[in-house]
Amino acid sequence: MKRRRVNYAFVFLLLFSLLLTGCKGTSAAPLNAVSTETEPQPPTDGFASPFSDDPSGEDATKAEDPLPDLPPPAKEDEPPSEHDTYIAVCAKTNVNVRTGASTDEAILFTLKKGDSLPLLKKIGNWYAVKKGDDVGYLYADYAYLAETSAALEKVIREGLKKIGIPYEWGAPRILTDKGTVNPYFTGKSFDCSSFVQYCYYKGAGIKLGNYTGSQADYTVGEKITTYSALRRGDFYFTGGSKISHVVIYLGGGLLLQTYSANDGPVSVTTDERWKTNFLSGRRPDLMVTEQFR
Repeated sequence: MKRRRVNYAFVFLLLFSLLLTGCKGTSAAPLNAVSTETEPQPPTDGFASPFSDDPSGEDATKAEDPLPDLPPPAKEDEPPSEHDTYIAVCAKTNVNVRTGASTDEAILFTLKKGDSLPLLKKIGNWYAVKKGDDVGYLYADYAYLAETSAALEKVIREGLKKIGIPYEWGAPRILTDKGTVNPYFTGKSFDCSSFVQYCYYKGAGIKLGNYTGSQADYTVGEKITTYSALRRGDFYFTGGSKISHVVIYLGGGLLLQTYSANDGPVSVTTDERWKTNFLSGRRPDLMVTEQFR
């Protein structure tokens, strides 16, 4: 029995020795070690590392070239620029604006011929418009659409305020020949060029010359060479071989003008008589007010 135990011990020692010999040159790893060969690496894009115990990500690698700061978003209540364009509903004639899209609805107010309001939408044959806090509806057959801006509408409304003022050839201008305000201006009469000068100066601070020839020399903005290219708020010149008249174009075939004592005072008229003698027009840059000729 004793001899058998010695043999077992010898065999165990022999096997253990062979095991050590076969593993020579290798290093044993701790039982709790984890290989790093396939372990995902922390990101280096400046975001918080998912491997960090700190949710703030303060141990994350920061990007070398961070994105520039973006401008703050516009405030919802910030009004648009008065030079931004929009589509307006313009009145062909005096037209009632109602509380709903029906003639059975109550009248809110009357939109005067040549005046306009921003378009909200079209419902059937009615345009929805807005004036202040009121939303109203007017019948589409009595209106037309035109591109405009708040700045242009100021010019036009200054002219509409003068509806009915009589014509007088050589009437006092609002500006002197040096471009300063005329202390003797009364606004009680106009001829064609004094009226156009008045509207653009009062509405936008634009200084046009004192007569049609000098107004035709105004070079700020876009020159209009064809009648079909005219837009609401442009002014244009008519005549035969030379310029004899100037008007403000309202779109939709309407003009704001005064022509002669026989033709009546400042008024909104159709352009049938004048477009056949179109010579040139001007779309002034309302953001430039210093030029005077």
